[in-house]
Amino acid sequence: MTNTEIEPRRALVIGAHPDDNEFGCGGTIAGLAGQGWDITYIVCTNGNKGSHDPHISSYQLSEIREAEQRAAAGVLGVNRVIFLRYNDGELEPTPALRAEMALYIRHFKPHALFTHDPWKQYMLHPDHRAVGFAVIEGAVNARDHLYMPGLGQIGLVVWRPQALYLWTAEQPDYTEDISATLERKLAALREHHSQLDAVEGWDQRVRRRAADQGQGAGFTVGEAFRKIGL
Repeated sequence: MTNTEIEPRRALVIGAHPDDNEFGCGGTIAGLAGQGWDITYIVCTNGNKGSHDPHISSYQLSEIREAEQRAAAGVLGVNRVIFLRYNDGELEPTPALRAEMALYIRHFKPHALFTHDPWKQYMLHPDHRAVGFAVIEGAVNARDHLYMPGLGQIGLVVWRPQALYLWTAEQPDYTEDISATLERKLAALREHHSQLDAVEGWDQRVRRRAADQGQGAGFTVGEAFRKIGL
C-alpha cells in the first residue's frame, strides 16, 4: 500500500477484543501509520472474560484491557481507539450491530477496512465471527444510499471503502510486507500484559506465522489477508 494522494488516507480496523487488531494486522497498521495514514481502531467488546485468574473480576479486567489496548495502539501510531464495550462472548451479528458498523464506516470514511474473516474454518470464538459478519454487512449498508436513509439526512452520506481486508483468512490472496514493522507489532502486543505475560513462546509463534505468511508472497515476513473490493 502506498500513499500517493494529497488527501490523508484513512484506515478503520474493527476487532472483537483488545489485542485482536494487533494480532490481525499490527504490522500493516504500523506501516500505514508511518506513511501518514489516519488510523482508527474500534474494539467491540471489553474483553471482560479473557482471563483464567480466579481472583480478578470482569470489571477489573475490562479496565485493565482498555488501558493495555490504548498503549498498544500508541506503539503502532493509531490516531484514536473507540471502545464499544459489549460484553465478551455475547456478540451476535444482529441488524443493530450491522447498522452500528455502517454508521462508523460512513463517519470515518476509511479507504481501507480491516476485520476478522468470519468464514475461517473451525473459528472457535463466536465474537470473531459476529464482528466479521457485522462489518462486512455494515460495509454494504454504508455504500448504498437506499440502506439507512436517515443517516444521509443527518449528513452521514454513503461511503465505499476501496477494499476490505480480512485477517486470518482461510484463503488469503493479498500479503503485506511487514519486514520493517514486525518488531513494532511485537512491541504493541507486549502491551497486552494480562493476556501474554504468562504465555511462554507467544512471540516466537507470531514470528513463525509472519514468516509463513510472507513466504508465499516472496517476503521475509508478512501479514496475509483476503482482499475484497467494495
